[in-house]
Amino acid sequence: MTTPNDIQDKDIDELEDDFESDNGVQDPNVFRISYSLTPPSAISYSAQELHTFIHEGYIDLNPSYQRDVVWPESKQIGLIDSIFRNFYVPPIIFAVQKDEDGETVRVCVDGKQRLTSIQKFLDGLIPHRDSHTKKSFWFVRSEAQKATRAEIPEEWRRRFAETRITCVEYYELPPGTEREIFQRVQLGMSLTAAEKLQAISSPWAEWISDLETRHVNCEGGLGQVLEWDTKRGRDFQCIAQLVYCCDSLPDHALPTAQKLEKWLLRLDKPNQTFQTQISNVLTEFWHVATSHELNAAFTQVDKRVAPVEFVFIGTLLFILRDHSHHERATAVLHMRLRIREQFRDVRNNGVVGKALWSYIDSITGPSGLRVLQSNRFIIGPPGSRRKRKHPDDEDEDYHPSPIKTLGQSIGTRGKVKKRDS
Repeated sequence: MTTPNDIQDKDIDELEDDFESDNGVQDPNVFRISYSLTPPSAISYSAQELHTFIHEGYIDLNPSYQRDVVWPESKQIGLIDSIFRNFYVPPIIFAVQKDEDGETVRVCVDGKQRLTSIQKFLDGLIPHRDSHTKKSFWFVRSEAQKATRAEIPEEWRRRFAETRITCVEYYELPPGTEREIFQRVQLGMSLTAAEKLQAISSPWAEWISDLETRHVNCEGGLGQVLEWDTKRGRDFQCIAQLVYCCDSLPDHALPTAQKLEKWLLRLDKPNQTFQTQISNVLTEFWHVATSHELNAAFTQVDKRVAPVEFVFIGTLLFILRDHSHHERATAVLHMRLRIREQFRDVRNNGVVGKALWSYIDSITGPSGLRVLQSNRFIIGPPGSRRKRKHPDDEDEDYHPSPIKTLGQSIGTRGKVKKRDS
């Protein structure tokens, strides 16, 4: 079993310290422990108490760095069997905070899958399955289900509800530290590359998370109007790759995992003009995808948008941001047609990425004058056909600048909000 002290002692993913000692440079030959956490408290709650906390909003299962519910039902049922039979269940890790109303909220840093399984069982959404007979028994049933579902006897329901679940609680964590705990606990486990990226805390990660919320996960957003993979942090990853490509211009950057992580850890804040331009790109993306006159790229081509297509559609819209809706929509259509002629499988790799950059060059380039043959129009220098710019944007064009500072920020992404009971 890994103890809190073991976690501190492990030589894994050590963060660079961004603070200097009051006495100047420290002697490297002197043993010291820097910036240690306040020791956590071990406590146990009954399964019923945890269930109540979840439904009343006093446990937050969905901080921005957390995974989706990824356990299949069979694994959830297996956990319930372990609890009934007194097998070991790893502790739940909470970061205890006050919400904006002053209420104590426990943010689930590790254990979301276990808590969700307990909640679903007590809500009658999954059964207990006898490990020998394979017969299913339910904690609660509706009137309509009583004829078809066997109910767990009252005594055993009481025993389960009163079973103590061990929890570890951290108080007064510095901002962003819960993300580091999450990363350390999950290291080496089945976390996807996108989920690991989503766990990063920095000004740029904060902003990208906000873009994800406002443009993808909102009602009627890109997560709903496009057919693409947004599970397990993929939407965050795609937006980060899109922004990386735009920020790297005029270089034709390819957002490899290593480069993307290094770039996302930068400590400088994104330029406000650049933020506005990227937000406008995602708004235009939505406009093209939802307008009957413009959405041929998503109706005349395979509807499922590959992650690399999402990235380069956004990059193309950024480069052509001063052109008309029709010009941009047609350019997107041709890019999807071209890349699917070249590659049977459109995957996020260097070969496909270079081909997409080549297409962008073919319709832009130094002269700014290229022809899209089948539509018989020219995408040239912004002129009479371009979209009118807002007066406030006249002299505010953004030119990406080199990264000045790299490191691990201790900022947080979003506030814990109490859910309605």
